[in-house]
Amino acid sequence: MKMLTIVCREQFEEEVLAVFSNLKISGYTVVHGVGGSGETGEVSVTHTSYDHNKLILVALDDDRIDLLVKGVKQLLARLVEERSGDPVPLKAFVQPCEPVV
Repeated sequence: MKMLTIVCREQFEEEVLAVFSNLKISGYTVVHGVGGSGETGEVSVTHTSYDHNKLILVALDDDRIDLLVKGVKQLLARLVEERSGDPVPLKAFVQPCEPVV
C-alpha cells in the first residue's frame, strides 16, 4: 500500500478530484488552507487575500496508486501546456503506507 500526497492551489482541487472520480477513487482526505513556500511562490495561511493550498491524501494498493499517479501526471502536463510552459502549483509525492488500525 502507498500514500499519494498532493499539494496544489485551491483552484486545481476540482480537477484533481475529477481524476479521482474518473478512476472511481472515493476514499481520500482534503486539508484546506495549507500554506508554505516552493518553486511557484509562497502561500500564507495568515493572510486571506492570498491563494491557499490544498493537501489531498489518498492511500491505495500499489496497482491503483500507479494508475492515479499516471492520471495526475497527465493532468499536470495539460495544465503546463495551458499555461504555456509556466510552472503549475501542483506537486505529488508517493510514500509507503502501512495501515496500523
